[in-house]
Amino acid sequence: MSRLLPVAHLPFVLAAVFISLGSVVPDTTDAADKSKGAECAAIDDPAARLACFDAAFPRARHSSSPKPAAAPAAAEEPAAAAPMAANKPASETREFGLSDKQRAALEAKPAEPVLAATTAAVKTARRLPSGYWLIGLDNGQVWQQTELDANVWLEPGDMVTIRRASLGSFLLDTPAKYSTRVRRLQ
Repeated sequence: MSRLLPVAHLPFVLAAVFISLGSVVPDTTDAADKSKGAECAAIDDPAARLACFDAAFPRARHSSSPKPAAAPAAAEEPAAAAPMAANKPASETREFGLSDKQRAALEAKPAEPVLAATTAAVKTARRLPSGYWLIGLDNGQVWQQTELDANVWLEPGDMVTIRRASLGSFLLDTPAKYSTRVRRLQ
């Protein structure tokens, strides 16, 4: 009966095989390439050293077009580029990370204050087949409950307050002092 190695030892066995094969693989780098690299490494000027390495070891051509390189002036003078980044207009800094939709909303009404809450009377309130409330208010807004809560009960004529909650969500406060998360449909 043959004895098998435990699976836990497999990575170590494979590593040993690859290490032993590495010493058998012939070195394809010839001495002329090594001497070219040594000559280029001795050059002090970075641009000249790079040009020497590029001439000694040309890059293989790819079928796709290469990406454009950065401007040489920016690479040679990093200290001059840093103040330009620091002097960006305040609007660019304020808009950093915003989506196009958020930028458009910010540009459309930048000085308009954000409403923290609204109070309205329930015009229509009905349960959907999913169990969530669909609430129509007397101000024309339509809201839908986004979490199931058996304690929430609404009837036409009830005064409710919808207020901002964390992370852009909204809470509807019922007359019985229960809160439930809602989202606006209209």
